[in-house]
Amino acid sequence: MAQPHERECAVCTNDFTTPKILPCGHLLCRECVISWMDSKPDAGCPLCRCPIVEQSDGSSSDTVDALPTDFVMEALVESARVLSKDHLCCVCEDVRADFICMQCQDMLCSACTKVHRKLSATRSHDVESVSTVTPERLAASRPALCADHGDKQAEFFCREHRLAVCSACKANKHTVCRKTNYLDNEKKSVQLSLNDLTKILVEAEQKLEQAIGQVTSRLQEVEVSEKEDMAQVDKTYDSLQKLVGDVCNKLKENTRKSHLQMRNSLRHVKTGLSNRLGKVTSHKHIVTRVTAVSTSPALIHMTQALTDRVNSLDLSADLQGEVWVKPLSSVECCQEVVRRVEGDLLMLKQQKTDSERSKQTEEM
Repeated sequence: MAQPHERECAVCTNDFTTPKILPCGHLLCRECVISWMDSKPDAGCPLCRCPIVEQSDGSSSDTVDALPTDFVMEALVESARVLSKDHLCCVCEDVRADFICMQCQDMLCSACTKVHRKLSATRSHDVESVSTVTPERLAASRPALCADHGDKQAEFFCREHRLAVCSACKANKHTVCRKTNYLDNEKKSVQLSLNDLTKILVEAEQKLEQAIGQVTSRLQEVEVSEKEDMAQVDKTYDSLQKLVGDVCNKLKENTRKSHLQMRNSLRHVKTGLSNRLGKVTSHKHIVTRVTAVSTSPALIHMTQALTDRVNSLDLSADLQGEVWVKPLSSVECCQEVVRRVEGDLLMLKQQKTDSERSKQTEEM
């Protein structure tokens, strides 16, 4: 049973008036569709945003009139409107009505109901309690009336004009129409077509629901895969961080050892140079003193001795070579480590790409 809100237009929020079926399957009042299209150049369905028309060269009213009308919803709205009225007898007017004629759609009190059931014109009508009648049942019980004579029962259906007509109209206005069938036979034919449509739509609905379920499962798999991959990334990051940390500590240790070795070597060189400087300074003082105070024989004797001594001090040694030796650098080692880490990262990236391609191949 259709709920009250299902009979309401999403735009005006009132009961449907000439409900039009949009390509997406939603319903809107005719005037609401026109005003909605006029308000926006590329207006889509206000409920799902699907296009109302693929392309329109005419006016919005012509475009909307080309859309099919939901006559069943129109009948439901009218039936619901009848049931929502004050329950007063259509004959007595001021007496409460507890019954309704399903064909006449008139509300009746108990007394009028008895009369209604006795009259020859209405004795075959179904009169039921108002409290048990739904808009769907009331709409289904509405008699088929002639399109030209609204007070006459329709007995035929003209397919060429898509109209239900009475026997008089068939004989006068539709006598040349080749596709005129009894209305009951047309109803049976339509019912079979509706059953086929229902079967087609049910199968399509099941397939779509199955496809949506598969996509949902795939989305869940992707989410799980993402978590696993993120965990693997964190694990790889931790491994790389540990590797870099270990290499960093090793490089630092090697750097400390090499610099300590160089520092000790330079200190040894400094000590040797200091000792040599002391010898040079001492002999310089001796030479200065001899030059200042010695007599001629002593000067001659000391000069030869001092010359021999100074020559033994090895003053021609390469002092610059010993002083400016630089410590060994770890830059090349660090660069080699960076190249190794970058190589490992590229290998991981390639493995990830190969894995994704493999999964895609399996799915295909």
